[in-house]
Amino acid sequence: MIDIKSNITKFVKEKIFYGIRKYKEIFPKIISIEFTSACNAKCIMCPQPDMDRKKENMSLEVLNKIISDCKNKPLKKINLFWMGDSTVDKKMIEKIRIIRKELPKVKLYLSTNAQLLGAERSRILLDEDLLDVINFDIDGLTKSTFEGIRVRLDFDVVTTNVKYFLKYKKSLNKKYPQTRVTIIDMKPTKDEVENFVEYWKDLADKVDVNHYNTWGGTQDELNYDDSHKKIKHQDKRKESQNEKFDFACTHPWEEMVIGADGRVGLCCLDHELNEQVGDIRESTLQQIWQGDVINAYRNKQLRLDYQLIGSCKDCNAHTYQRDKLWAKLQKS
Repeated sequence: MIDIKSNITKFVKEKIFYGIRKYKEIFPKIISIEFTSACNAKCIMCPQPDMDRKKENMSLEVLNKIISDCKNKPLKKINLFWMGDSTVDKKMIEKIRIIRKELPKVKLYLSTNAQLLGAERSRILLDEDLLDVINFDIDGLTKSTFEGIRVRLDFDVVTTNVKYFLKYKKSLNKKYPQTRVTIIDMKPTKDEVENFVEYWKDLADKVDVNHYNTWGGTQDELNYDDSHKKIKHQDKRKESQNEKFDFACTHPWEEMVIGADGRVGLCCLDHELNEQVGDIRESTLQQIWQGDVINAYRNKQLRLDYQLIGSCKDCNAHTYQRDKLWAKLQKS
């Protein structure tokens, strides 16, 4: 009787997972558009400064091709960034205006270090309702911590720009864009996370404490033993270092990332586009999303053949995907 019940449960989970998979394979619900692969910062936890890819801005021709391919599709969200900071691109506002006009029902998310945001850009973004969510990445409560992590940025300039945006939004009495301030929970920030949340929670709509990832194993491990919170992170960290994916990663089904030159990557953590699955200049997004190349990668992950994928074999994304329904449906 127990075996019968177990087999039925397994069958139901497999059917549900198959249905979700096929639904996700119709068209990406999330697209990340890299306005620029350049950045004005040299953050210690980010691979962008040492990236071999060319630092360039996306052309309007490539952007318009992406927009054309997205029309009348079940796209829900566009991230207006990837490896670079979009504020570096002098045509950032123009590009956002184009997307907002052509894809008015799609939610637009911008994440920025805010160094180059400035008052004028802030007013345009708010006055013209160009964003649904804006995220300010501020890794540190103090100037010394922040500038030790986000090298080349000025703590005072960043916080002034962020506070101006928040104050101006409040003066307009607008609900959107939702404002978020984030900090990565890692060794350099661990003593400031709690006070950081306390400081920003009444200023922004939301404060996020993000999980640290190693970008496919390319960055140093900066997770830590959080024993002062009485959580056995030491054991969890050892466990996560020894563990590998024992389920198919969500990324190849969840989000399409498009580099500044129009090439499409397997996932947002493949910063060098080593696992390129297509090129927007040669194919439509639909063709790429349902194509043989990306499906070959998906099948390898379903078979747990992660060692056959260079950008995946040392990835630690399983540590923050393990508790999601997607992963649980694949567990027997």
